[in-house]
Amino acid sequence: MPNIENRLLASLPPAEYRRIEPHLQSYDMRAGEELHQKAGASPYVFFPLDAVASLMVTLADGSTVEAATVGHEGMVGLPLFVTSEAVAIQAFTQVPGRGLRMSRSVLRAELRRDEALCHRLHEYTEALLLFIAQTSACNKLHTQKARCARWLLLIHDRVGRDTFTLTHTFLAMMLGVRRATVTVVAGELRSRNLISYKKAVIRIVDREGLEEAACECYAVLRNEFDTLFSGPSANPLRAAKPLVRASATK
Repeated sequence: MPNIENRLLASLPPAEYRRIEPHLQSYDMRAGEELHQKAGASPYVFFPLDAVASLMVTLADGSTVEAATVGHEGMVGLPLFVTSEAVAIQAFTQVPGRGLRMSRSVLRAELRRDEALCHRLHEYTEALLLFIAQTSACNKLHTQKARCARWLLLIHDRVGRDTFTLTHTFLAMMLGVRRATVTVVAGELRSRNLISYKKAVIRIVDREGLEEAACECYAVLRNEFDTLFSGPSANPLRAAKPLVRASATK
């Protein structure tokens, strides 16, 4: 079995992966590209490799905030998995990079087989719901600096490199704050030599220090996806875990 850079696909039995591999098309995910809309069926689902996408909620005044981040651990396009033609969340590429895409017709055919991919997507959906709940609690309880550190760590995990492209405007959208606030918060992290940034390029300088600056939500989310892919499918112990464990400590 070849080296597979998407963890969800890599968790499939080799025979099942070989069956769907011809239907996975290489795709360059461009920064700001809309991957699925709030209304209307998308023709594809996407499996990021080193790109990162955001699931975004838009409020009545036009402001936006991120509900979840999707990278090499998952799939963008869950509305097709749950057979919904309209959702309240949009998906955009936030960090450009490589991905794979599969047509909706192929995905639907695979779901009718009710084999490993279908079961893995059920488990991934559960993990993503925890991500959304944890993010909601984090946005309410934790400081902007801790949230920013948490978010940068999640991106660092998914892109597989220390340097990536990201504007302050996009980071402000992700965190649901003003651009000026991002400048201040990122400046604090840079002054502590945890990150560097110049002309929309961010570099992680001190990973351990950034983990110390982040809130507890980073570890909760990281452990959730590590558990998802480290053991047998449908691990019954996962259902016993508390959903949200955020506290106003940072």
